Amino acid sequence: MFNIIFWVLTLLSLALFGGAIYLVARALLKKLNRDQGTDMSALEQPATAKGAALKNTTLLKALTIGILSIVALLPLGIIMDMTSDREMLYNSVVDEIGRSWGEQQTLSGPALVIPYSYFVMQEEVSNDGKTRHEVKRTYQDELVILPKKLSLDLDLKHDFRTRGIYQSLVYNAALKGQADFRLNRYDIPNLIAFDNQNARLVFGVSSNQAIDKVEKIEVTGDSVILSGSLMSGTGLTTGGLEKGFNQGIQVGEASDFSVNFAMTLRGSQSISALPLGEQTLLNIHADWPHPSFKGLLPAEREITANGFTASWNISHLTRNYPQEFIKSNQSTLTEVVANAMLFEPVTHYGKIERSVKYGLLFIVLTFIMLFIFELGQKTSLSTVQYMLVGSAMALFYLLLLSLSEHLAFLQAYLIAACIPVLSVSAYVGSATASLKRGAIVGTMLVSLYAVLYSILQLEDYALLMGTGLLLVVLLILMFVTRHQPKNTVQ
Repeated sequence: MFNIIFWVLTLLSLALFGGAIYLVARALLKKLNRDQGTDMSALEQPATAKGAALKNTTLLKALTIGILSIVALLPLGIIMDMTSDREMLYNSVVDEIGRSWGEQQTLSGPALVIPYSYFVMQEEVSNDGKTRHEVKRTYQDELVILPKKLSLDLDLKHDFRTRGIYQSLVYNAALKGQADFRLNRYDIPNLIAFDNQNARLVFGVSSNQAIDKVEKIEVTGDSVILSGSLMSGTGLTTGGLEKGFNQGIQVGEASDFSVNFAMTLRGSQSISALPLGEQTLLNIHADWPHPSFKGLLPAEREITANGFTASWNISHLTRNYPQEFIKSNQSTLTEVVANAMLFEPVTHYGKIERSVKYGLLFIVLTFIMLFIFELGQKTSLSTVQYMLVGSAMALFYLLLLSLSEHLAFLQAYLIAACIPVLSVSAYVGSATASLKRGAIVGTMLVSLYAVLYSILQLEDYALLMGTGLLLVVLLILMFVTRHQPKNTVQ
């Protein structure tokens, strides 16, 4: 319903703007036709010196307006650079807040790590260098076992953290999960023995400092008990499991068991999970209505005004690493990832940059309106006066930039738009000694800024709306000049 109302208001603004241009252009054509009709003999005689001077003055004023329009690119470019600098500062503050609160989180595991020993027969040469014999040497390594089935449920609650005039979108995440392990008899060359009493469960978290609390780790299964307390680090160099924490566990020779766990942690911008299970089920629920998904896209998703829900059902066939591997093999587990980002569609800096891109069009249209009034009233506005009008139009964008850092964008936009609307319309009314013409310019500017706001809000249709604005102006000017008399030269 809101979208329908917004589109109706946008179309009304376009119609209002077009009507204002039509009235001004029609009034000018009537004035020119009256001037041409006062002396019909002028069509049959050469142009007088006075007519030539008038044409030269008009041409000179048109060239002056064109030059001023090009000069207007200078303040608009400065404002664009200033907007980019402020946006870079904002992004650096957001990143700093993220490092303090919690960066983008990537969750992996749990995985079971079992130490084992094996031997290698090596040939050695005696001290005298004459005899060779074999020596049995013992080495240590670890077997990493990924879960048969992994279920993860994430509940995200968004929040904002401020620093100075800037704020950053962050979240608190509540994670609940279950991992089912199936232990087999593993065929490892030259195996001596597994150290099942010193096994451990490792949980990968990309930012340990953002872990608020590990609420529970429970195991169910025969001959499986937890041992010791939680320890920081994983003891692995495997990509995706190099950071996190671990829990000691004692397992039987060949037993199946399940791990139920829950924790709370903090993060910012996005959260990811690695599908380490042979079958991985991932559910993410958040109270933020603007998600962006990367990596593996969710099989199901629902997005409402109050938040989103997304679900993944991922098979191990989507990746290239096995369910069991040796630690020394240096496997990388990050090739496949499911990611959900809490996305801010358009920051106020993005809206300002887009509005400045239409700045030259706004200034040119305003100059054209003043030029039309100037010809219609047979008055002469100085170049300085045109520059002041252009400055008032450019000042809108600087005011919008400064106010939007302290107020809501709509409030900043309304306050900033009042400057050109009131000042330019009052100036035109005073210069032309016509309250009606000042009101027409004010109406045109109000409708013009209404169209600009519509363009800024309709992110996906911004190019279409901007093109439509240019098309409306062109069609109206073509319509009102379709019967313009031709000048004949004999």
